[in-house]
Amino acid sequence: MDGKSVRTARIALGGVATVPWRAKEAEALLAGKPLDEAAATHAADAAFAGAKPHEHNAYKVPLGKATLIRALLAAQAMEL
Repeated sequence: MDGKSVRTARIALGGVATVPWRAKEAEALLAGKPLDEAAATHAADAAFAGAKPHEHNAYKVPLGKATLIRALLAAQAMEL
């Protein structure tokens, strides 16, 4: 963080797919911008945009988004 703006972000998602992956599009959306709930939601949407859930694990997409939003906002709060 640089004040209220995100200097850089690294987002790695694990436990929601067969292999962990970096959400580089979400990272790019956050860089240089203030971090609030709307920005965190936009980043979470980008992070899970390519998700292809199966019949019995579709719950992981909204759960993953909510977890990422909560993690981003918690990280931002630690920096203030």
